[in-house]
Amino acid sequence: MIASLRAVLTVLIVLCALPAAATVFEVRRAISTNLWVEWPDISRWNDADVVASFPEWRRHLGPEDFADLKAAGFDTIRMPLEPAFFLHNDDPKRLSELLAGMDRAIATIRGAGLKVIVDLHTIPRGDGDDYVGTTQLMTDDALFDRYVALVARMSGDLSRWPAHMVALEVINEPTLDCYDSDDRARWQARLESLHGAARATNGDITLVLTGACWGSADGLAAVDPRPIDDANTLWSFHSYEPFFVTHQGATWGGDIVAHLRGIPWPPDAVDAAAFDAAADDSADRIRAALSGRNERRALNFLNDSLRAMLALDDPADALAPSFETVAGWADEHGIARDRIFMGEFGMIGREWGTDLDVPAQYRLNYMRAMIGQAEAHGFSWSVWSLGGAFGLMQGYSGERLEMPLYDQLIWTLTD
Repeated sequence: MIASLRAVLTVLIVLCALPAAATVFEVRRAISTNLWVEWPDISRWNDADVVASFPEWRRHLGPEDFADLKAAGFDTIRMPLEPAFFLHNDDPKRLSELLAGMDRAIATIRGAGLKVIVDLHTIPRGDGDDYVGTTQLMTDDALFDRYVALVARMSGDLSRWPAHMVALEVINEPTLDCYDSDDRARWQARLESLHGAARATNGDITLVLTGACWGSADGLAAVDPRPIDDANTLWSFHSYEPFFVTHQGATWGGDIVAHLRGIPWPPDAVDAAAFDAAADDSADRIRAALSGRNERRALNFLNDSLRAMLALDDPADALAPSFETVAGWADEHGIARDRIFMGEFGMIGREWGTDLDVPAQYRLNYMRAMIGQAEAHGFSWSVWSLGGAFGLMQGYSGERLEMPLYDQLIWTLTD
């Protein structure tokens, strides 16, 4: 009898020691909502109407849209929120209303059976801008301290949600230089601060962490995960290579890509004559728009990029380096592949105020190739995004696209 009781107690002790499956946040296939749709001017950031509708996509997305995403094979929504909107002032009532809006958005997504990554989506701002951007957070200690406090407050607020259903991404695409030793050390310290602040107010939530160099694979590989690699962390990287393909026509991407048009993916998606015509048209657009050094730089970038892509025996080789870098880093540090998250990838489709119209098939070809790479490595992923320039469901004003791509993205993939 005593031996039997001991056996039962041993089983109970072992079972109690195992991590509860219900507390583990697991993501496989995700898509990001919009950061903004109408992007109200900063002078309106205290308006009751703007605050009450935050995050703004709630004006344009409803339960039926998230149900469609669930049916299409997605299991998670990466939900970007603008940190500058939270940091705009210190009014406690305003902050509470914003957090209430965040909770309502989470509830809508959860109602469709989808998990949520709350993404504090910092983006760069110019020095003359009136609100906080990534670069300012990286260089201004006082601003960063305010941001750390926001992360702690938000992490604590999210404790009301089941830890296996809602995660927190503490920052988006840090702009520090991962190749510079001082910047690398600075980001390591800042990342540890963010992790510590979030963990202090919520010991269970899964935290999505990333590296510098705009959250790239090289940036992640420069991080030492040992001080902050607790059980509930996901490690994120973003990849948009080849940049001249994924960002062709993006006016905010700089002169090297703003005038490009019609670059197919893969290169053999069209015949040689059509490929050459697209390259020539892009070169002509550069010559018409630029001159001098800027023209030479843009033309050299185009020619070098085309030459490098066409030299590959397999176009997939242009996508592989980021995945190989991250996989090597994960293996070196004993991090399971299912804790690696390709948090952004995608291909532009349209651009505000231009004639850009990238064929849907090029975009599907590219995104499926990236998904294939991620899943072959055992990584989860999130495509950018539901709306805007890279939109798969909506245009710039929240209008439903005539030919949405989200429902065609993963139907050919097997579980």
